[in-house]
Amino acid sequence: MRRTISNILIIVFTAIIAVSGYRLWNIFHEYHVGEQQYESTASKYVRPEKPAEEKVEGPPTVCPITVDFESLLAENSDVVGWIYSENTQINYPVMRGDSNEEYLHTMINGAYNSAGSIFMDFRNAPDLSDFNTIIYGHHMKNGSMFASLHQYTKQEFYDEHKYMWYLTPDHIYRLDLIAGYVGDAEAEIYTIFSSRDELNHYLSFAASKSNFEPDTVPEDINGIVALSTCAYEYDNARYVVVCVPVMTD
Repeated sequence: MRRTISNILIIVFTAIIAVSGYRLWNIFHEYHVGEQQYESTASKYVRPEKPAEEKVEGPPTVCPITVDFESLLAENSDVVGWIYSENTQINYPVMRGDSNEEYLHTMINGAYNSAGSIFMDFRNAPDLSDFNTIIYGHHMKNGSMFASLHQYTKQEFYDEHKYMWYLTPDHIYRLDLIAGYVGDAEAEIYTIFSSRDELNHYLSFAASKSNFEPDTVPEDINGIVALSTCAYEYDNARYVVVCVPVMTD
């Protein structure tokens, strides 16, 4: 009887280990497929820009990359931009679907993947003309997508990554980072502001919550880009990085 129970337990534990192992393999395989897809996309459509020979004081004025939007849009017409952060893994096309679920777990090639895509809120105008434009990305455990945003909880990370870049078929924007904080998934930022008063109220809130102190904050801000990813400080937490888009072309 004891031997029978032992054999049953061995079979059960073996099955549990096998199922757990398969699930882990499936997760890491998905990560690998997602990384390969976006590395392939970047290699096809992104080229480094020749750096200036002389270092310019102050914020950079030349984007480190160029994007072949004509070919990129031929692959998927839902592309509205490309976001890039130097010396991080952020180097992705930005999608905009008919809902915020469309690209939550769908890559640029239409394939399902837990990493999904970096995507703009479907309620936003794609040209950054709203008072607040929201761009979402998953916080992947392998550091891909928007996982590095959470590093802005540390001042030293901001000091080394003060700017990002957002490219569209028509313009190039430097994103000047002015705040980063942990907030709730149902917070004010996830509505589309309808007035400058709403924007100014939010800017005061974001500044009071920010984990880092920015070098400068423009006095007259007409619009912002909010980059959002999951955070794990509490249930339904999000990490939001607030940027001011500055057209450089």
